[in-house]
Formats: sequence, structure tokens, C-alpha cells
Amino acid sequence: MFKTQSIVVIFIVLGWVASATAQVRVMHYNIAGYQGDDTAMRAVLAAMHADNKMGWAQPVDIFLFNEVNNTAWPKIIAAVNASAPAGVTYTAGTYTSASGETSASGAQAMFYRSDTLTEIPSGHADIFSGASRYCDRWQMQLKGYTSALSKFYIYGAHLKASTGSTNEEVRRTGMVAIRANADALGAGAICIFTGDFNFYSNAETGYTVLIAAGNSQGIDPYGNGNWTGSSNAWKQTQAPLVVGYNNMVGGGLNDRFDFIVPSLGASDGHGISAMTSTMRVPGNDGIHYNTDINAGNNTYYSPDITRSNILADNLGMASDHIAQLMEFQVPAKMSALLVNAPTRVIKSALASIEVKVQNVAPYFNSTGVEPLLFAVACTGSVLGTASGTGPLSPSSISKFVTLNTSVVGTATGSVNVTSSNEGVETPSISLPVSTQVVRSSNPSLDPTADLDSVTLLLDTQSDLGSVTIDAGVRNHLYDSNQAKLDIDSVSFTGTAASRLSLASGLGAGLTTGTHTLRFELNTVGLTPGPYAAVATVRTSDEDILGAASRNITVNFDIIVGSSIFGDVNGDNMVDAGDISLILLDFGHCEGWCITDLDQSGDVDSGDVALALLSLT
Repeated sequence: MFKTQSIVVIFIVLGWVASATAQVRVMHYNIAGYQGDDTAMRAVLAAMHADNKMGWAQPVDIFLFNEVNNTAWPKIIAAVNASAPAGVTYTAGTYTSASGETSASGAQAMFYRSDTLTEIPSGHADIFSGASRYCDRWQMQLKGYTSALSKFYIYGAHLKASTGSTNEEVRRTGMVAIRANADALGAGAICIFTGDFNFYSNAETGYTVLIAAGNSQGIDPYGNGNWTGSSNAWKQTQAPLVVGYNNMVGGGLNDRFDFIVPSLGASDGHGISAMTSTMRVPGNDGIHYNTDINAGNNTYYSPDITRSNILADNLGMASDHIAQLMEFQVPAKMSALLVNAPTRVIKSALASIEVKVQNVAPYFNSTGVEPLLFAVACTGSVLGTASGTGPLSPSSISKFVTLNTSVVGTATGSVNVTSSNEGVETPSISLPVSTQVVRSSNPSLDPTADLDSVTLLLDTQSDLGSVTIDAGVRNHLYDSNQAKLDIDSVSFTGTAASRLSLASGLGAGLTTGTHTLRFELNTVGLTPGPYAAVATVRTSDEDILGAASRNITVNFDIIVGSSIFGDVNGDNMVDAGDISLILLDFGHCEGWCITDLDQSGDVDSGDVALALLSLT
């Protein structure tokens, strides 16, 4: 007896990940020739997308249906498309219906999510499995992957029904044919066996063939133990009602006829692999043994009883079987890059290169992607090894290698990141390194020689305002293998320190040529007499790894004369003593000279004449 007369469909709003291969959700369902209610069937399929019993929901990636006859075929196509979440589309896999299959309940059909999977049509096969039925084999490829191990086979079969040794033998021979086909694919083949196998217990010979040793040995996610009785009610798939809806099979929920069984190659935890703990029968809460699945309250989505009851009602009217769901892990996807790899460094610098690795496979739940194991090796001037596990994006892990900077020139090499994970996308990434190793800059105060200190002589008078004096700085012997030179700061010490300043000359990136440091001496109110000062010029290499600073010094010897014109000796008068000093200083004047009264560049008779005119 149904608790409700109307069919209610619950849609859960989910943030679907579109156009990205995440873990694969597989559904198997015997639809009983589509004898049930169409609205209920669509509601059940929608519930398979929304099922979050494992902690997450995702659109079904592969639908496997049994009993799809010629009448049911267009109906199930429409139901799959109508129940699909927004933005998710499905493509029908190769569909074959041999003569006689319609009268034998119908053929097998497969639909796949077209943004996550591709069918390889050449991999399709029809395998006679007895009772006028054929098992279909489809070959699938994960989108976004290129490895041979990102391909897999999925089988859909409907074996002979009913008890009795004759029927059991037909099931056994059918499974022998299926296993022979799968075993012929070779060791490690990734296969998923699905279907209404009609096995009544784990003692059936057909079941023992399914799980027998061999290349494609079936690994039952429930284990190989018995599945009958009330203690195993949660595994059972037929029938959802004691009295079948619309003349479908009844009897209550007491048989496990329907299976999703991965092969050994799909159960090893590597690459495409079954997440065995996710095997479930949505709507079967384990407490409706031998009765209607919707008798009283259903607790499958406990504590959401309303949602559970609605699913149970829909299951009873959609088919005389219950669908199964199982999630499959997908291979890792490796991404690796170098972070801030230096392009120029100073010779002998401690140069470390960061290698950032992550697993960029999309996922609904982190357990649905194989952990990415990787190793790092280097060539050429790059040194070091490393290994680790790359976390899922957006997280990443960093490993560090070093660069040999002992030789000036171009240091080349590569950082090679590899993964031996099964089916991993981009298993090898080579990251080239090319770094110019340069000498340190070499500041010099001489145009031709390497000179770290120079003395400048300055004769001036008080109250002349600001008097300038220049010093030239070069990056000595600069070429492309030498660091550029930065002039960072100047500080002063000595008796004239408070009167000296740098007018201009700080700069960065000096290569060839002479750079001028222009100093200023403030002579306003400066008492005549001798002064000394030292300008400490702090220079450094350009801002690259290994940059260092070094100082050069400019020494100043300063004579300050009187502000009275012609008072060369600073005694506040112009007399014979000043004329004598001018005569003693006759000749060419380098720079500014106190005795060069007419600033002609020479101390000569013209200066004597000016002094005579200024006698006091």
C-alpha cells in the first residue's frame, strides 16, 4: 500500500562541477522493460544524481540498464535526459538488440556523461550469455586523460532468471563467457561487471566464476560472504514491493540479484579504482526485509524521513528492482612549476629553486582521486633530488633544489618531476632552468684603474654660497658577465661633515661609462682655515640573489679663505703676503684654486694685478 497517491520528485540544489572528470559515479538498474510509472522512473534517476549518502552528491557518470526492449528504449532516453541536472548531458552508448532479446525481457543499454567520458566504439562487444540474451561490453575513456590506463571496460549483463540446476547452469556458462572475454584483455585490465545476474547465493557456480582467480577476477565490494537473510537486507535489490506495481514482479525485498563488481585491476587502489565502501542500494535502509520498501517510514536518508519516504515510493512504482550506486576513484593529474627561478645570480650565491607540485584532478570528494606520488631529479647545473605526495589543488607542496653558481656564465639544466602513478595524467614534466651567473660589481673612483679611495683638494673662500666638487665612479671592467652597480647612499665624517652634502649621484644599474657624484660645500659663514672630511659611498650589486654591498671613500682636503677679495691667506686684509702666495702659486690651476682670482684656470700676472688693486 502506497502512503501517497501523487508522485513527488525532490531536487536538491547542488553546485555541479561541469566539464571536468572527477570521480566516476556508476549506476546499475534493471528497469523491468519500463513497465513502471514514467514520473516515478524520472524521480528515481534524479535521486541517483542527488544521492549524498556518502557525504557528497554528484551527477551519475554512467547509467547501466537491463531489460531495455524496443518499447523501453525511447522512454529511457527521454527519462535520462529529463532527470539530468542543469548543464549535464548524456550520450547513449552503442546499443544492440539481437533477435530474440526483446522477447527475453530486453537488451542492455548504457548512457554516459558526455563532458566526463567518451566511448571508444571499437571496444564494444556482444557476448552471448544464454537465454537469448547478450552481455554488452563498452570501452570508455576518461576525458582530460590520455594514458592507456585511463581507459576501462564496463559490462552490462542480464543472466537467466529462476531457481533450479538448469537455470543455474545457464547463468554459469554465461558468466564463463563474460569472464573469458574480460580475461582475454590481459593482466591488470580495468573492468566493471554490472548486471542483473540472478544469483541466489554466494554458493552459485556462476558467482564463483565471477570471483575466480584470473586476469579479471571480480572483487565483490561486499566481500564473498552470504548475502541472504534479514541481516543482509541492506544489500538486496528485488523486489521493492510484495505485490508488484502494474503487474511487475513482487515478493518483497529479499534477493540480491543485481551487482556492480569491479575486476582486480579496478580494485587495487591505483588509477581507476573502486571506492568499495561507497557501494549502496539507494532507498534500501536495511530494515524492510521481505516487505514493501515503503512500509511505514523509510530511513535511508535518516534523519530526513520525508526524503527517504519519497524515494521509497518512487522505487516501488518505477521498477521491480532497485538501482545500485558505486563511486570509482580517478587517476591523479600532475602539475609542476618553478617558483621565482632566478634568471641572474652573483657567483657563489646560495641559489635555491622552489618546485611546486600539485594534483589538479577535479573532485567532488578528496577520496575520489588517487594520491599523487612524485619524484624530483635534476640535470646540468641544477642539483638535488626530492619526493613527496602532491596535494589536491588548490593546495600544493614545495620542494627545493639548488643551482651550481660556482662558474661565471650561463648555468643551464632542468628540474624533472615524474610520477609512476597508474594512469596519471602528465606523468613527466621537465622544467628548464637557464640562469646567468655574474661577477660582483666593482666600484672604482678612477677611470682606468681599480681605485676604492680618492682625495679631492678644494681651495675656496667663505661666504661664496654652495661650492661644488665632482667625483667620477665607474663599474670597473664591466661586461655582460658582471653585475650592475647601484650607488645607494653617502655619509660624511670629519670637520667639514656638517657643511658637505651630495647634490646628485645616487643611482642604480650602472654598467659602462662614468657616473658623476656631485658634492656641495656650504661656505656661508664658514670660518677661513683648513678642513677635512670623508664621504663614505655605499654601493651594492644590482638586486639579484647573492648581491653584496661595498664602500668606497672620497677624502676632502679643504682650504677656506677670507671673504675679502684677494685675501688669499685669510688674515682679513690684502697685502704683500697675499701677493707672495699668488707668485708662489704661478702656473696652471687644476680645478678651483684660491690664488686664481680671475678664475682663468691659471695663476698668473692677471691675478697679481687684481691683488694689487685690492690692497688695503
